[in-house]
Amino acid sequence: MEPFRKIPLFFIIGRPRTGTTLLQSLFDAHPQVIIPWECQFVLNLFPAYGKITNWKITDLQHFYEDLLRQWQFSTWNINHSELREALLQCTGEHTYRDICQVVYLNYRSLFPKGEIRLIGDKNHGYTIYTERLLKIYPEAKFIYVLRDYRDNFDSVKRVDFEVPIVSLVVYKWKYFYRKALQAAERHPGAFYFLRYEDLATEPEKYFREISDFTGISYHPEVFEFYRMKGKAVEAYPTDVIEKHHQSLFNPINTSRLGLWKKSMSETQVRIADQVAGKYAVLAGYQRRYEKFSLWIALLALPGVFYARTIYFFTVIFDRFPYRWRERILSKGPLMLAKLFSVLFRRKRVS
Repeated sequence: MEPFRKIPLFFIIGRPRTGTTLLQSLFDAHPQVIIPWECQFVLNLFPAYGKITNWKITDLQHFYEDLLRQWQFSTWNINHSELREALLQCTGEHTYRDICQVVYLNYRSLFPKGEIRLIGDKNHGYTIYTERLLKIYPEAKFIYVLRDYRDNFDSVKRVDFEVPIVSLVVYKWKYFYRKALQAAERHPGAFYFLRYEDLATEPEKYFREISDFTGISYHPEVFEFYRMKGKAVEAYPTDVIEKHHQSLFNPINTSRLGLWKKSMSETQVRIADQVAGKYAVLAGYQRRYEKFSLWIALLALPGVFYARTIYFFTVIFDRFPYRWRERILSKGPLMLAKLFSVLFRRKRVS
């Protein structure tokens, strides 16, 4: 393969715990696709390196060093020495996109690969930065994965990287979905909206549609992805796999649909329905409670305010100098994850 032949790229976006990792696993099992573990390096490093067109050894060395500091890059199945050597051979006239492609192609999938015709990147945070990504990849396509906002909350409660407050989680669900809808209006044809419920119920039908959307051939063997459990445990941190993605070691099934009906109280359902509002209907989900309630609005207020505060500071951080922003983005998520783990850790039922 020519090292700088421009390979089309697509992004899987959406809220955490909505089926994005399941879709990533299907693409990972495809022989023509490279899609590494989640790491937001493309956007994080763009402010510092995006304008370089003539790369020097020092530029590439600094890029490599900054890359290693990116949150979750350490989870990639990649040979760092080989990656560094490949990057240092990229002196001369190249785009930022070219350099990022070298990083992607050095990722080692657990699945056998042929000629790579498509590169994928699954990142929840990319949902609110689609315009920036399109500047780097004008031909990029986006697959937005939806899940019932109430099941999304039920799933978030089972992990400890987000605060399990129903109004907070559902407001984030709405915020991301609204952002994606707005971007899709500006870029017709670049977005595909996929409901987790549809993928779980009719996986062959919807993965065939997604294959057509991304321009690759349909391979039914991708549904055997779960047979890689042994290799996955060897390649990735066991605690991460068992805690967050253990269900991916089973065939696609519908056992995770509608769990909110048993796990959520009526008050929680009322809050979720009211916060989601019209976006629940736009996404194809039936609200149990449609009438507005001032009391429910007051109960939802702290979580909604917290979510809005988060997104306000996200805009502020985006204006910080690169090095400040890089420190926040590289260390902030891990610090928050540890904080949430301490504050909201649940005792597991044996």
